[in-house]
Amino acid sequence: MHKNISYLYAFFGIFLIICGFVAVDLAGEQANTALITGTVGGILGLTAGHFLNRGHRWGFYLGTVEAGILTVLLGWRSGTYFIHLLEMVRGQQEAMSTQTAGMAFLLTTAMLVITLLTLTVSIMFSKQVLTETK
Repeated sequence: MHKNISYLYAFFGIFLIICGFVAVDLAGEQANTALITGTVGGILGLTAGHFLNRGHRWGFYLGTVEAGILTVLLGWRSGTYFIHLLEMVRGQQEAMSTQTAGMAFLLTTAMLVITLLTLTVSIMFSKQVLTETK
């Protein structure tokens, strides 16, 4: 089972890196935090997946803790983007800035959903992974 979870962490890392670059492509310079979060989170996810695939237990701990921290961080950012988007719609802002804020909200929420799924699967199979690794 630890091999399957390691592939999940590798997918998670690649997904975060891609989301970081897509955010910069869509929002430009405003998305530097998304790029940093995606790149650092992606590298940590790939590292966790690699070492868990080799049977190291700390790879599982790294991936699970990363998913937990990113759940809190992305949940906060997604909520902030949502409130900001509601204020922009209520204030009748220009359509282009509202569209950019909406895309940032959707991308952050997609990252949050994948992070929650990764955390949930990690917790569900933690007993099996911990017995298989050393």
